[in-house]
Amino acid sequence: MPLLDTWLVHRARAGDTRSFEKIYERHGSRVYSLLRRLTGGDESTAEDLTQETFLAAYRSLAAWRGGGSLTTWLCGIAIRLYRQHHRGTQEDDPLDDALPTRDDDSNPLARCERAQVGRELETAIASLPVICRETFVLTYVEGFAYKEVASHLGIPVGTVQSRLNKAKTLLRVALTPLLTDTETVLPARPKKVDYHVLR
Repeated sequence: MPLLDTWLVHRARAGDTRSFEKIYERHGSRVYSLLRRLTGGDESTAEDLTQETFLAAYRSLAAWRGGGSLTTWLCGIAIRLYRQHHRGTQEDDPLDDALPTRDDDSNPLARCERAQVGRELETAIASLPVICRETFVLTYVEGFAYKEVASHLGIPVGTVQSRLNKAKTLLRVALTPLLTDTETVLPARPKKVDYHVLR
């Protein structure tokens, strides 16, 4: 864990509220981003759960052991609160911005195709069963290791792997038509441009 986080937690435990504000400044956007993805892009719920996460973290600072990263600990609290909220509402909203699309290419056709693939991927991820979606987002979008995902979700590592396998199979089935359509619409190689005609 970074020394700054250790120092901030130590100061916050001693009652320094400014140190806890710094913790929020350093980690709030990561927690919010995770919750936004888990709630299917529901910004209001993600904001509420982010506030609840940091309130719970503040109350639990004395119990924090410091064995792992502060971000992982905060995300664990966020995941627990999300799951409690989800059980209470049983809503399964679409997942927005699951994987951002890159717009750095100057080719408008390529940007359009990437945007379409991104939307299709988001829709496919949103259609996953909640337990598979949680596991997929935590592993592939947030970048947690299998052991961390298992710890956060309270399941064995083998269950993480089986849920990921199921998610990948379902995504492959959902995205196969898109890949097939893209391959038939787009040529394998770009055609040569006859520059003499353009002059």
